[in-house]
Amino acid sequence: DPFAPARQLIAQSTTGVARGPEKSQLTFVEFSDLECPVCKQAQPTIDKLLAEYPQARFVFQQFPLEQVHPWAFKAALYADCVGRESNTAFWKFVQSVYDDQLTIDPTNANAKLREKAVAAGAPADRTAACVTNPETEQRVRESLALGKALDVHGTPTLFINGRRINNVLGMPYELLKDVVNWAERDAK
Repeated sequence: DPFAPARQLIAQSTTGVARGPEKSQLTFVEFSDLECPVCKQAQPTIDKLLAEYPQARFVFQQFPLEQVHPWAFKAALYADCVGRESNTAFWKFVQSVYDDQLTIDPTNANAKLREKAVAAGAPADRTAACVTNPETEQRVRESLALGKALDVHGTPTLFINGRRINNVLGMPYELLKDVVNWAERDAK
């Protein structure tokens, strides 16, 4: 079982916001960067997979690529805080950031991300305090460390029951479904 080590590390160490059944034989874990345009482009494919496999557990792990995306780490901080406040608000926040990626830049990132967090349903004061809390930065750094331990080098990187898919958009959708079907059958 070549994917067992990754599956075990994921089971022990994921801290991201999740949706879907807590106990599932099918687990998707996405390492993503909210400033990444390819992550934004891949989201409809991942959403389609989730719609076709409602029995799957999906975990969103922060993996901001700070060296190429100047406001990605700040977005990860906000996302972590919003996710700890409300699962529903988290998914609204992520979609809103993806939708407006081109309007966010390092000079307005804090204001825009705060605005999007509040619009998604997160309380303004608690979110602002959370973003500056060193514990929040530590949580994002731990998510980055998990990704690096799993040999994640870019975003989006999707794991399906421990099997790494580096190029979600480069893989024909039917082949991606075949990987999911195989993973689900293998888990039984």
